[in-house]
Amino acid sequence: MKKFVSGVLALAIVFGASAAALPEDIFTSISASANDGMNNSGSYYGFTYYKYVNTGYIELTHYDEDADKIVTIPSVIDGCDTITLSAQLINYFNFKSPATAVKVGPNQSAFFSFNRQYFDQDGALYSYNTITDEIYPVIVPNGMKGWQVKNNIASLLDESGAGVAANHKNLIEICMPEKIGTLGNFSLFGLNNLVRVEFPKNCNITYDMLEESKLGFTLDTKNNGTKKITSFVISCYSGSGAEKYAKAHGFKCWLIDKQESSDSTYDDARIDIADMKISIPKNTYVCTGKQVKPAVTVKNGSEVLQEDVDYTIEYSPNLHIGLGVVTIKGMGDYSGSKSINFNIIPGNVTGFNAFAYSKSAVQLKWNTVKGAEGYIVYQYDDAAKTYKRIARISNPGTSEYFVWSLKSGTTYKYAIKAFGIAGSNKETLSAKFPVATVSTKLDTVKFTLTPSSKSVNINWKKVNGAKGYIVYYKTSKNGKWTKLTTTKGTSYTKTGLKSGKTYYFTVKAYRKVDGVQYNGGYTTKTAAAK
Repeated sequence: MKKFVSGVLALAIVFGASAAALPEDIFTSISASANDGMNNSGSYYGFTYYKYVNTGYIELTHYDEDADKIVTIPSVIDGCDTITLSAQLINYFNFKSPATAVKVGPNQSAFFSFNRQYFDQDGALYSYNTITDEIYPVIVPNGMKGWQVKNNIASLLDESGAGVAANHKNLIEICMPEKIGTLGNFSLFGLNNLVRVEFPKNCNITYDMLEESKLGFTLDTKNNGTKKITSFVISCYSGSGAEKYAKAHGFKCWLIDKQESSDSTYDDARIDIADMKISIPKNTYVCTGKQVKPAVTVKNGSEVLQEDVDYTIEYSPNLHIGLGVVTIKGMGDYSGSKSINFNIIPGNVTGFNAFAYSKSAVQLKWNTVKGAEGYIVYQYDDAAKTYKRIARISNPGTSEYFVWSLKSGTTYKYAIKAFGIAGSNKETLSAKFPVATVSTKLDTVKFTLTPSSKSVNINWKKVNGAKGYIVYYKTSKNGKWTKLTTTKGTSYTKTGLKSGKTYYFTVKAYRKVDGVQYNGGYTTKTAAAK
């Protein structure tokens, strides 16, 4: 019966359904009945949730942070770690969200749903059924490009029989596990942008399992049928089910063990590719969300060797910030292999600017950086004559930051870099950082008015950081301000006034920093000329 249900769901996916209807008894561990007695609703980590009183659990129904690339599914909400995911939410992450990875946290590394334990690995979400002792995938994020499938899972379908990877538009590389229960009906169908599928040594995946998965096939909308995808390579070992499947359907096949052969009679007559001069254009590349594939040049002395004649090139996923790898493998007259490492770093932050927010705070703004995991903010230390780190922002979607407890009327310089986390939790920073100069707002000028014959004398105290002062007056409460003077002094006398008439005065302090004028606050006072 389970196989029949899987087939129905797979066909529903093949012919365009975004989510198949599921039997209620299968889906109760993931989604709840509306009759459970909803207590309240709220939001947490971008999720909308409902809390059900009668059965004591929380259901996550929607995710509102559409632009997030890394999504944290909360493991505990309101002290409850029994959490379920709605079918709509699962469908959103698998087929619509741009997220490249989901993780569980931050309170615990797993959350529970009755007899299921949910946990993440390599950016995908899995469930462990404590009754059947089986592990199933739940979410393979729509934006994910490289999927390292967990070992010893039951299937590439979820527990209900629905494909979590089929029809993914962004998957370009899949690394299969050594052991898996089955692949599942249409589980690898419609992967139009697939570049490579790797099957490890002693992998238990058979020819029949691959036939059932429909690896390498997609919808042919013109002819209302299916067609082959010819752009991907099956990487496997001789005699494996994967090799038989590749040969049967005419897919490109890379036999790992043939390239690793240690036949001395043959190898002694070949040149080791590792002894050649191998180079790539540069050692550092910017993360763009797409696979980084540096050009490779291989030389034997002055002779430039030819790709697919003298050697082949294999690229690791090279999708994220950290260490990238390209492997050159000899063929023909050349044997052996050599890997070249390079750095993948975040792009430089653009649009960085600083604004006066108040007398004691400034606001920093910038454009978010694709692939970054956060930002480091720096403030220039005049005494040390260097920029010092003042904040680490771990949300890649954040595009502003406030700096508080500053002095009024003072110039500050700030810089920013994007960062990502590479191996061993090492921060990898963008190559350059933009700089922004800003002034905090000036204090309000304190001034006095002294009326005289047909005139008013205005006196004020100096304001910290002011480069000058602007004096204004108007002839009525709702009238328009007229500028009287701009001065560096601390007094001014307005003459030519009418005796007995009331006038309105104010004084603003100002300063200029990098061509930008910053004005202080102001108060209004009145005086009648004598």
